[in-house]
Amino acid sequence: MNSRKNFRLLAAAAVLSAFAAGCTHQSSPSAQIDQGFAPFASSRNQAVGLVATTKHSLGSADLNTLAVAYTSLQEKANAYAGFMVEAITTSSFDPARNAKYAADLQKAIAQFDKAFAPLAPNRQQTIADAWVPSFAQTLQVRWDQYSGVIAKMTPQTKADLIATLKRQTVWPNYEDIATERVVDTR
Repeated sequence: MNSRKNFRLLAAAAVLSAFAAGCTHQSSPSAQIDQGFAPFASSRNQAVGLVATTKHSLGSADLNTLAVAYTSLQEKANAYAGFMVEAITTSSFDPARNAKYAADLQKAIAQFDKAFAPLAPNRQQTIADAWVPSFAQTLQVRWDQYSGVIAKMTPQTKADLIATLKRQTVWPNYEDIATERVVDTR
């Protein structure tokens, strides 16, 4: 029974990795998952890094601006991540919602970049948003290919798949980034 459970978990990981990455070469399931959701994770890590390094150098008004800009971005990213989790949970994928969440995320990234630029004028960093449309398209294609397998997964296999998906895509709250005490600027 244990080997059967391991087989199911490995099969679920393989399906998710193929679902996300669409790789044609051989690699481990976890490497394929990492590769498939790398754009999401990379954008998240870059935004968190920008917030963390900038947060301690701002006055209260600019901190509020940064908080609003990041929170809006985080909400859109997590809404898209939630959509992906919902698709796995319900074995149902809505292409129109996928396109809307992708467009909302791409717009939120651009808005964050615009709001962030005056807060850190010495930094020329922005968060790339060009990956979002191709990610959404790949997600749709992979869903079309693997939806039957996902629908037949056991509840535990789906739960494991969802946990992996959340680790790769969920963005942290603004308050949880760079939690060290902010220097009083009075």
